[in-house]
Order: sequence, then structure tokens, then C-alpha cells
Amino acid sequence: MIGRLPPYALHTLRFRFRALATQAGRSSLGGDREVVLACFVAARIGAGLFPEMRADPAKLQVRAVAARQWLSSISVPGQVRQAVGAVISASAGADAVAAARALTHLLLLAPAQLDEASVAEIQELVDELAPDVAAVP
Repeated sequence: MIGRLPPYALHTLRFRFRALATQAGRSSLGGDREVVLACFVAARIGAGLFPEMRADPAKLQVRAVAARQWLSSISVPGQVRQAVGAVISASAGADAVAAARALTHLLLLAPAQLDEASVAEIQELVDELAPDVAAVP
């Protein structure tokens, strides 16, 4: 049985955005934490565009409405709100390239709030959603 799991065992799940979640938990209350949480939510929504995770269009629309409502309830700078809103809109339309562009823009807006590991997680997501997005403005 070495190297194999018994038939009743569960596989270990990998939480994709561990650094972002940790950064949000460690950030001071207020604006910094809310920016990190907005980045975390944007990344989670963007990750939902992978084919193995994509929901049907009606569910994507419901999720986008709920995410927009949440976004309107937090206090983040306008440009961050716009970038996260663009990720939400892209996810509603199942547009991975647009989501990658919006996430790239979000990385430019939140360098003071994100640590290196958090930036790396979002950049990895961008690279997987649209490998050529860095070349396209």
C-alpha cells in the first residue's frame, strides 16, 4: 500500500490561493484588508473560468450578481473596484482573456497591499487563463 491511498481515503485537496487568504488574514483592518479580499475574490472568480470548474451560463450570471453586490459593500479605491468588476463581468461572459487582463491590471493597482507570494498566485492564474495576456495591452 505504499504510494497508494486506500480505497476509502480522500485525496488531499490543494487550496489554490493560500497566500492571498493568509495575506487577508494578516492585513490590518480597514482598506488594506479589503483590497486584499477583493483580490482574493477576483482570483477565485477568475479560477472559475477553467473548463473543469466552469458552471452553466445561468449560474455564472447569478454568481456575478452576488459578487457585484458584495463588491459594492466594501470600501476599496475606485480603480481597484473597477478592476475587480471587470473580472466579475468577464466571468459572467466566460471570457478568460478579459479576466486575465483585468487581473493583470489589478496587480498593478495593489502592489502595496499584496506580498510576493500573493502576486505570484495571481500571476500564475493569469498565465493559465491566457498565456499571451502580458503581450496584449
